[in-house]
Amino acid sequence: MSQNWEDLVMLHYRQDVVSIQDTLPDDLEVDTFDGCAWLSVVGFRLSNLRIRPLTFLRWSDFWEVNLRTYIKDKTGRKGVWFYSLDSNDPFGVFGARLLYGLRYFNARIDRSGDPQIGEVSFSSTRKDGAGSRIEAAWNVDDIGTDLAKEQLDQFLLERYRFWARRSWDKKSTSAKVKHQPYDAVRLRKSYYQGELFSTQGLNEPEKEPEFGHYCPGFPVEATAPAWAFSISGQANQR
Repeated sequence: MSQNWEDLVMLHYRQDVVSIQDTLPDDLEVDTFDGCAWLSVVGFRLSNLRIRPLTFLRWSDFWEVNLRTYIKDKTGRKGVWFYSLDSNDPFGVFGARLLYGLRYFNARIDRSGDPQIGEVSFSSTRKDGAGSRIEAAWNVDDIGTDLAKEQLDQFLLERYRFWARRSWDKKSTSAKVKHQPYDAVRLRKSYYQGELFSTQGLNEPEKEPEFGHYCPGFPVEATAPAWAFSISGQANQR
């Protein structure tokens, strides 16, 4: 599967390790930085989606807002766990749930602002009424200057695997993503309000995000879901 991620906004929160570990499947562990777990709210535009071998099928571009944390499996492979993913493309929601077992939700998502002047916001409302809003601003002159290259930036940004578990499966499965390193800058303003945390049994943040990132985006490729490798008799994402 290939796609483009565009105008990514990411807001980051420190979390207690035990509280996050309690929300994860038993075969996954919290990945920590400076002894803390992390949660991130992410908004972006997904465009030019193609699924091989059915590349003749044209998918509409759509917005996405997700909540994720940072994990590793028992062998030490690192990646992300998505608590929820809101999307305004019902076909994309159905396909991602079916193919990968990801926790996608149909939602109305509105994006406003202009990345050319360094401001953007996302508002998401699911069919059940749960909503969220992200606001972000950054210095446009910082784009391309490699300002977000500290160890914590790399810990949060450079993740090339994600896990999911279907309700009927006994094990979590993963897929890999491939893209260029993030050309990200830290936000000068970040704001979140909503119900992304509480709908997953987590406490909503009482403070502003620790910090945030903006990235213009890049092309992305993702491997097939694990069950497809099993059916075809191939090794499962070494």
